[in-house]
Amino acid sequence: MKVDLVMWTLNGEKTLPLVLSRINQIIPKELVNQRLIVDDGSKDNTVTIARKYGWTVLNNEGKGISDAANTALKHVETSYFCSFEQDVFLSSDWWNKVSTLILNKQGVAAACGLRFLPRNNFCYSVEPYQLTRKDDYYGGYGKTLDNTIWNTTILRSIGGFPKVNFAGIDTFLFNSFKLKGYEWLVDYDVRSLHLHYGGLLSEFKRYYFYGLSLPQTYSRLNISLYENENTRCLFLRFVKSPISSFKMALKMHDSRLMFSYPIIRLCWLLGYIRGTSWKNS
Repeated sequence: MKVDLVMWTLNGEKTLPLVLSRINQIIPKELVNQRLIVDDGSKDNTVTIARKYGWTVLNNEGKGISDAANTALKHVETSYFCSFEQDVFLSSDWWNKVSTLILNKQGVAAACGLRFLPRNNFCYSVEPYQLTRKDDYYGGYGKTLDNTIWNTTILRSIGGFPKVNFAGIDTFLFNSFKLKGYEWLVDYDVRSLHLHYGGLLSEFKRYYFYGLSLPQTYSRLNISLYENENTRCLFLRFVKSPISSFKMALKMHDSRLMFSYPIIRLCWLLGYIRGTSWKNS
C-alpha cells in the first residue's frame, strides 16, 4: 500500500533539510506515491530545498495552515496519507510504529506519535509533564497534525480540515472524529523532535496563539466538556501557576519550569481574552 506525503511550509529553510532528509530515510521509497509541499509564500529558499529533496511544490490556495492542509488534501490520491510540519524531525521508529495503528484498521481516522522540544529549550519539560497527566486532557493529549497518518476517506467525509484562524485544528478534528465514532490513536512511545527554532519569545507566542484559538474552537464544537474553559478559570490557573510550577519543577527535576510555566499560563489567558473579544465583535 502506497501513501502520499504532504507538508505545509512558510520560510522553513532552517529546518527543512534535516526534516525532509529524515522523512526520506524512515519511510520506504517504494511505499511513497507523491511528496507534496504546499507553500504559503516563502521568501527564503524553502521552495528550492523542497524540490531538491524530491517534493512537488504547490501554492496555498488560501492562507494559513487550514487552507494549506485542504489544498494538499485536494491532491491526495491514496487511501492514507501522512502530514508533517516543517520543523518536526521524526523519530527513527515513527513509520514502523505509527503506521501499524491505522493502516487497514477499521474506524481509525488518524494516528500519530508525540513530539517534544529539544532538552536545551527553556520550555522543554512542559510537554513531558503533560504526558504524565494525559488522562486529564479528555483524550486529546498528543493529537497533532505534524507527524500524522490520516484515513483519507474518513477525513474527507467530515469536510476535511476545519477552517480556523489561529490554532485548534487538531482539537476540532479529534472531537469531530469522536462524535462520528472514529478513533485518533497515539503511540506515546514514539517521540519526535520539535525543532521550533526562534527562541524563548517564540515559545511564548505559540502559547498565546493557542489561547487565542480557544473561543472560536470551543464555540464551534459546542461540547459540554469545555464549559469550564472560560476567562475566570484561566485566570485562576494563572494565579495558581507559581505553586503549580514549583510542583512541576520538583516532579520533572527542571527548575526552569518555575519561570516558564507562569508565563505560559499568562500567555494562554491573554490570548483567550483577545480571542473572546474577536469572537464577539
